[in-house]
Amino acid sequence: MAKQQFQTVRGMYDITPDRWPWFNFVMSTFEHAAVSAGFGRVETPSLEDEGLFSRSIGEGTDVIDKEMYTLTDRGDKKLVLRPEGTAGIARAYLEHGMGSLPQPVKMYYIESMFRYDRPQEGRYREHRQVGLEVIGDASPSADAQVITLVNRVYRRLRLPNVTLQINSIGDAACRPKYRKALVDYLTTNEKQLAEVDRARLAKNPLRVLDSKEASTQVILSDVPQTLNYLCDACQQHFAGVLEYLDDLGIAYELNPLLVRGLDYYTRTVFEFYGEREGAQASLGGGGRYDGLLEQIGGQPTSAVGFAGGIERVILELEAAGVALPDGQPKRVYVASLGEPARLAAFRLIESLLDGDVPAVGAVDRDGIGAQLARADKLGVPLAIIIGQKEVREETVLLRDMTNGAQETLSLSDVVAELRSRFNIV
Repeated sequence: MAKQQFQTVRGMYDITPDRWPWFNFVMSTFEHAAVSAGFGRVETPSLEDEGLFSRSIGEGTDVIDKEMYTLTDRGDKKLVLRPEGTAGIARAYLEHGMGSLPQPVKMYYIESMFRYDRPQEGRYREHRQVGLEVIGDASPSADAQVITLVNRVYRRLRLPNVTLQINSIGDAACRPKYRKALVDYLTTNEKQLAEVDRARLAKNPLRVLDSKEASTQVILSDVPQTLNYLCDACQQHFAGVLEYLDDLGIAYELNPLLVRGLDYYTRTVFEFYGEREGAQASLGGGGRYDGLLEQIGGQPTSAVGFAGGIERVILELEAAGVALPDGQPKRVYVASLGEPARLAAFRLIESLLDGDVPAVGAVDRDGIGAQLARADKLGVPLAIIIGQKEVREETVLLRDMTNGAQETLSLSDVVAELRSRFNIV
């Protein structure tokens, strides 16, 4: 019987060693910017109570209706694999009494999200996100800080021509009036809406503004705009956000159709885009969610956040031809010749690693020529050669892999010498 060869589940993928440098580049750049701005890392479980998301994200959204991975455990409790980060962090804020801490509480995360969506380039059923949450601050400056921090990350990643779109969708005070105007307009033009958007109109009209259907796009060209229905408080808040961005010289485009895909958003919403065409151009976005914590059992608490996909940023970096910074440690390769040298080479590799000197080697096989050829392929700057003569004299040969020059060092001095040459402190 033929052996079964297993493959990744559809929509999932492996991050192989050659791909990890890209992920590390994005994650470390984001983490450095977040920590520098006073954000602390948070990590929530991959499994959460289903009710957390059905209450916070909203019925009629694609996430709730079609995309959540839902399961029932042995206690008949309905659980979901985390589809997004904010609701779980809001739950953690309440559960751990973070409201008693000095406000605002600023948190960042780097986590996997799970959505049963059609797999596409840069968006998998398990995908990785970076995110920011500022909980306990109602001021426009909090919105602006999140936006400017994300802008700083994209700049440090050397992403060219990233653009920012921004809008305000109002709050509970003014959104009902806008919702009525929107429903009246869409109902008048209902026959021209795509079928999926007619269903959205009945369940969640604001979702129609996010439609990518061609027939609906024609109708949306004359749709009522949220900015014309904002109450005074929302107008002042949005003007404050734009004032901060203008003062910093951060370019943006007002997009009256921008609503984001989750129901907990209020007031400011924003999205960053790269140069790539189509849906994959979106790098990440966010906004204010002042009603979320109250929805899931807490006190009214203002908050604003951001989430961005790592995979999409990597695609954008590669498409733009951005080179990875040299993040590889300067390794040394230890080669050995003959049985007595095998144990000495193995012992030296471990001594180098104990001394924080990156070291590799293959002490059990191949001749010295094959070992040095492997060292050359690995791109190491230096190789150490130990033969029977070196074992006897307690020395090593240190070879410069760029020009072939060799020198003899005392075995007892090798670790200290390489730490000095590699500037290891």
